[in-house]
Amino acid sequence: MVSVGVVFSAGGPKGDPWHSGVVGALAEHTGFDARTAELLVGTSAGSFTSTALRAGLAPSDIENRHLGRELTPDGQAITGRIVTPYEEPIVDRVLLPSSPKMALRAAWPPWSIDPIRVAFGLLPNGTRSAEAITTRIDELLPEGWPPQPLWIVAVRTNDGKRIVFGRDDVRGTPGQASQASSAIPGIYAPTPIGDREYIDGAVHSSTNADLVATLGFDLVIISSVKTATPEARSWTSDAERAWFSNKLESEVAEIRSRGTAVMVVEPAEPELTELSRTDDTLRRRACQAGRAATERVLAGRDGDGIRAILGAVTN
Repeated sequence: MVSVGVVFSAGGPKGDPWHSGVVGALAEHTGFDARTAELLVGTSAGSFTSTALRAGLAPSDIENRHLGRELTPDGQAITGRIVTPYEEPIVDRVLLPSSPKMALRAAWPPWSIDPIRVAFGLLPNGTRSAEAITTRIDELLPEGWPPQPLWIVAVRTNDGKRIVFGRDDVRGTPGQASQASSAIPGIYAPTPIGDREYIDGAVHSSTNADLVATLGFDLVIISSVKTATPEARSWTSDAERAWFSNKLESEVAEIRSRGTAVMVVEPAEPELTELSRTDDTLRRRACQAGRAATERVLAGRDGDGIRAILGAVTN
């Protein structure tokens, strides 16, 4: 039995479209249907793709909704569950650090400082409410957490600890988990669940791929829009992307050290150019860029090996 885990990164408005292009290209060129993956891990925008797949939306429909194409009858039925309009109402905030404890923990001891947690912990809370995410995702998954494993990553504000909804012993519906995972500090208000508040899982890592390192999969597929191929990344022009890229490299090394094959789909220069353009075609271009990056990886030196593993899944 061949097993596959799929990891979807954070990425803001580019994230879900990028991942949709990735899963669409994989289905077309290898026959692999991401709905059948043993585990889906989603961070921030990646939680939208993973919940859509676990709701039963086919990779082709996931891609087509960003390309403006008609969905299949099954796809229309699934997306038709969502009846709540998406809105981001403004909420009041206090102009004080949102999580000073998290910032302090991340700054001490100084030789292991985590600059992302320090910076975000010192930001005031955001002014937008993303409660509509909770409602819409829970409409998409009306039965709650699906039987197939789904992990959604967030960070708890009181201590800065990474929390994995769907795995850890914490409360929250899939919708609440997705809202928490997507609560970008300084932009969105933290997501309250029980007596705790949570923020974007990318505060820990844009991918959080290390979560699958010890699970013994035959292949881990990582769709990562917030990083870049080695030749395309630069600390001078995009330090955040370089930071997340280095983090992902460490995660991939940990996975491979356990004997697991890894397929990383991330932007190269052509895709970065497409992703840098901001206009009303962003969703379509991000989706096309994810597809192009996937096709580039499959055509590369590791492509035959990836096809062989995925072929064993589909046969």
